[in-house]
Amino acid sequence: MGRAAFFSRFYFIWALFAFGVASGCSILATRPVQEMSDTAAAIKAAREVQADTLTPELFRQANEWYQLARREYKFKNFKLASQYAAQARDYAEQAEFEAIRGGVSRGDLEGTATSHPDPSSGPASPEQAHPPSSP
Repeated sequence: MGRAAFFSRFYFIWALFAFGVASGCSILATRPVQEMSDTAAAIKAAREVQADTLTPELFRQANEWYQLARREYKFKNFKLASQYAAQARDYAEQAEFEAIRGGVSRGDLEGTATSHPDPSSGPASPEQAHPPSSP
């Protein structure tokens, strides 16, 4: 075996090793942005139907798993973050389902949220449409 063949084999093996290491690193891993967003939305939906008071254990589990997912995301452990976010989303969806099954509906809660005026309905009175000008 010649010296050139040895070095070409060495560089080939080194390149395979480097690729293997790089593929396992978080540099090439995709960030679970959508999974984290879906989980946050599921927890918010559960909170909107008062799952935090009606099914506190499920809601607490959802929040704990979500916090773990956020921590792993922060440390760039994206695979674990994705797994933890999926677990949190499952708990949040269960909490929401149990709260709704217990008799709470989103329609019942519309008056409890901060209501915003409907912009398509127009002003409530003519004075609001054109306030008097100051002299």
